Amino acid sequence: MGNVEIYGVLVLAIFAGWLLGKLGNRSKKQSDDGLGSIFHDYFVGLNYLLNDEPDEAIDTFIKALEINSETIETHLALGALLRRRGKVDKAIKVHQTLLARPGLEASLADAARIQLAQDYIAGGLLDRAERLLKELMQENSVAKWDALELLITIYQTEKEWESAVACTQELLSNARYKKDSDWNARAAHYCCEIAEQFIDKEQNDKARDSIKRAFGFTRNSVRAAVLLAKIEQQLGNFKAANREYQRIMQQNPAFVPQILKAMRKSFAAIDKLPDFEHSLSDHVSSQFDPAALKMLAQLITESHGSEAAIRFLRMKIASEPSVAAATQLLKLEAGLRGETQATDLERIHQMLENMLKKRAGYQCNQCGYESKNLYWLCPSCHNWDSIESNYKNGI
Repeated sequence: MGNVEIYGVLVLAIFAGWLLGKLGNRSKKQSDDGLGSIFHDYFVGLNYLLNDEPDEAIDTFIKALEINSETIETHLALGALLRRRGKVDKAIKVHQTLLARPGLEASLADAARIQLAQDYIAGGLLDRAERLLKELMQENSVAKWDALELLITIYQTEKEWESAVACTQELLSNARYKKDSDWNARAAHYCCEIAEQFIDKEQNDKARDSIKRAFGFTRNSVRAAVLLAKIEQQLGNFKAANREYQRIMQQNPAFVPQILKAMRKSFAAIDKLPDFEHSLSDHVSSQFDPAALKMLAQLITESHGSEAAIRFLRMKIASEPSVAAATQLLKLEAGLRGETQATDLERIHQMLENMLKKRAGYQCNQCGYESKNLYWLCPSCHNWDSIESNYKNGI
């Protein structure tokens, strides 16, 4: 058990002590035997805590802390603490005990049900959580909006995308959420998930409809634009696909590495590689993008020869030194040198190439998760659009 958690339990113990002090002042209303029992449980709990037996201490404090109007919020906090510590079964017990109390105020009962739903979600009991949250929705209480957020989390986990979209639309009908960019972006991603399912089934018209819905939530959704370009390219509408690719390059330059290969094929299909080279040149002049730099060097080599590509890379290194540019330069230089020099240069090139491949190209800006691939949803913290390029100038 970590120090922070120990301190948390200790705070609860101190609070319990304060509460018991209040109870002591009400001795006229309670029997001496009952109050003595409470104090006994309290000091037994402290003894467990001091002997580094936190689970036993928590059980004892729960027993000692009588449920009444003054302690309900404390029980809610205690249950949340237990859930965060991974003691989901104990958290469920605390919140169920609260809900079983007769005459519980409606607002406190709603709060307890929200906490209990979170317990169920943490324990993987998603069906129970869903039923509980739907009950709250039907009652149309203030807790409805908190219930909606949790329902969306459940549908996202279970990949029930249509249900996730429906719940998010209802959430966005509330003025408090309507202009929330994060919730709108999440809804757009849910629509894109549906679109990808239709694309896999070659149902492109339905995929277009889902993409249109995504743009309705977030006009500049890069994921929706990538999917639309993919559909146009598959259907042979290369001009339309190229327009989408160029729009992505201008509005979301960080995502260019994800579209480079498809973009080259699309431009090549209508003999427009010079236009692609021009767009790529503009992109590389304003963004540090190792993947784009590598492809641009290849295009220059194919259209103007190795020496032209070498001149370009030397200029690039002079203005903006980087391992990526040096790696491509070594590869081209090796092709123009004698066998011995070429072998040495190729070895250095391979070493640098391997170093770049081992680097995590992307990192989550929320939890720090690193990956070589782009994820729309962070696999670690489950935040959307939090994975960003990890490349820095000169690397």
